[in-house]
Amino acid sequence: MGILLSILAGFFISLQNVTNATIGSEVSTWTTAMITQAVGATGAFIIYLFSKKNRSFGLNKVKPIYLFGGSFGAIVVASSVIAVTYVGATISNSLILLAQLGIVIMIEAFGLFDLKKQQIAAKQWAGLALMMLGAVFISL
Repeated sequence: MGILLSILAGFFISLQNVTNATIGSEVSTWTTAMITQAVGATGAFIIYLFSKKNRSFGLNKVKPIYLFGGSFGAIVVASSVIAVTYVGATISNSLILLAQLGIVIMIEAFGLFDLKKQQIAAKQWAGLALMMLGAVFISL
C-alpha cells in the first residue's frame, strides 16, 4: 500500500506542478500559491469530514513548530511555478525529486524532526548519485 500511495503522490505532484505553472502564467506566483493551498485545504477538510478514522483534530499532541509545515507548501508551489517557467516541467520535476531524496536522506541520517535515526547504506548514497546523473542527462 505504501508503494502504491507513493507512486500516486508522485503522479499528483507532477500534475500539480504543471497545473500550477499554467495558473501562474495568468496570475501572480503568490496568488497561485494561495489558490492552490486554499483548494487543497478545502479538499482535505471535505475528505476529513467523510473519514471514519480519528475524528478528533488532536492538535494538542503536536509540537507547535510542526504546525508550520503546511506553510512549506506555499513555498513549494511558488518555487515550482517559477521553476517550470524557466526550465520546463521535466527538469523541474527531476530536480524536485532529487532535492526531496537528498534532504530526506539527511533527515533520516541525523534523526531530525523526531524521526528515528537511520543508518544510510552505501547503496542509498549510490542511488542518490544515480539520480543526480539522471538529472544531468534529462537536462541535456
